Amino acid sequence: MLFIIITVLAVLGLAFRLTFIRFLSGTPSVDKRDLPALAGAYGEWLGDGMRSFFKPGFLIKVQAFYRTWVGQNYPGWRQWIFVALVVSFGYCAASGFFFAVFVPRGMFGIPLLCHVMAGGLFAVSLAAALILRAGAFRPDAGEPGSGKGEFCPVLKNLSKKGILITLFWMSAAAGLCLIVTALASMLPYFHYRAQMPLLEFHRYGALAALLLVMAYFDFGMLPRRG
Repeated sequence: MLFIIITVLAVLGLAFRLTFIRFLSGTPSVDKRDLPALAGAYGEWLGDGMRSFFKPGFLIKVQAFYRTWVGQNYPGWRQWIFVALVVSFGYCAASGFFFAVFVPRGMFGIPLLCHVMAGGLFAVSLAAALILRAGAFRPDAGEPGSGKGEFCPVLKNLSKKGILITLFWMSAAAGLCLIVTALASMLPYFHYRAQMPLLEFHRYGALAALLLVMAYFDFGMLPRRG
């Protein structure tokens, strides 16, 4: 129950934080002191954004984003590394959190088998992505400057590149935690009572990875106005 509460609060809280920042950057004329008007404008903006998912032009925008961002960072055949990473992580996150939150018994049967298979693909594609992209995220690749506290006030003295570097390596560490805990739980050296802490580490590692991916997607991949 504690994990469910933490997951719901963390995901909704970060989603609100990211969308609210994007709302303020896109509507600079809004009066931040008028809280009822601010809340109404944010709700209207959020509703318009949700409705845009169902408009015919949405798929065209997705294709344009794929050609630009993915084509630039994963050119040629390397795009399949990105596709494998996204698909495997997406299924693992969707299946894992669905069963953890809504099914008291936990994951079982075919979904569990697919989860394990997707986990193997995630491990391979994550390693390939790190080999391909690690050079662009060297610790010394950041530029001096301020990120203006857009993502987190703690990181306000970092440049945007510095924030992306931090998010990239934290995501890699969370992914490594997922892989290690999953593999360790399959070894015959741990009895049942030792399996439970591994499961908890795996769950919270998955939550950390999801939050970091959300932040990186918003801050480093989606275009920002303002």
